[in-house]
Amino acid sequence: MNVITNPISNIPVNPKSHTHGWTQVWQDQLDTYINHKCTPKILNCDGIVYIDHGANFGGTLNLFGGATKEVYDRINLVTSCDNIVSLDWDMPDYGDMLKKRIGAKTTYEGITEEWCDALSKRLSTVTSLKQQDLDLPSVTLGDSHTIAFSSKGHRVLRNDGKTLFGALKSGLKNMLRGSTPTEEITLCFGSIDIRHHILRHENFDLNALIRDYTDQGSELEDLYGISCQYTFPVPVEFEERRIPKSGFFKGTPFCGSWRERYDVTERFKDLLDRYSKGRVIAPPEEWYTMDPEKYAKTFMEHGSSFHIAPPFYRRNEWGGTILGA
Repeated sequence: MNVITNPISNIPVNPKSHTHGWTQVWQDQLDTYINHKCTPKILNCDGIVYIDHGANFGGTLNLFGGATKEVYDRINLVTSCDNIVSLDWDMPDYGDMLKKRIGAKTTYEGITEEWCDALSKRLSTVTSLKQQDLDLPSVTLGDSHTIAFSSKGHRVLRNDGKTLFGALKSGLKNMLRGSTPTEEITLCFGSIDIRHHILRHENFDLNALIRDYTDQGSELEDLYGISCQYTFPVPVEFEERRIPKSGFFKGTPFCGSWRERYDVTERFKDLLDRYSKGRVIAPPEEWYTMDPEKYAKTFMEHGSSFHIAPPFYRRNEWGGTILGA
């Protein structure tokens, strides 16, 4: 049996964690189990040990408590396994990163230059597996909300922070990372534009934006001989909900009033439905009309931010089994 784990930090067990949700996507795709705390049980694995660096990993180590003995022990545990694969990223050089922490008060004494050099050598043999490498027929392409809107059987090509405007400027056909979809593409853009950008411009031509969106979707259909679907933007977030600074733009968590963003969301939905000829993927309509605070507490991820919580992902039938639908 294969296993997914993370030697640097725990994989959250909270089912409403965005990070947990990304691990769940990999778990579904690889038909494996998750070892949340990187315990010695991974030594019982007779298959592949997949290292999941986390949905928010940016290429460097975030060791909030320092390079502790626990981190040292976990890394030794993982590197003692025969078959290790790094998910999403070419295997980071933990040895080089940890060498820079030698001598710090929070760095365990066992982390020496010799140990770091040996670690770098071991990790240089670790291969990687990225979403575009998976042998799956369909693709969900979009911003960080692609996790929630992806279907089982899809490669999930996340571009966190990517606006619809920016994606169209890049060209949707240039964003598939070498993937060749053979069944369908689900496109998931627009929520960031609504939250931060559209209301900053007077007389913004939303009609032209959506028309370009579906035109480029049609180009993908012609190019690959597949069908293209479009996701609705997520419901407007509760304004009193705490948003991390990573979700700010020009010092603010959003632009415009809740009502203004709601009106733009509804217009976006109407135009997208019209120009795509009804080929839309949408959460339950009541999510858009219910009390914003109730929506946030029930359906959004734990704590903060603006994502749908994993139990209510499309792949989980928007929470239908949980809610008894």
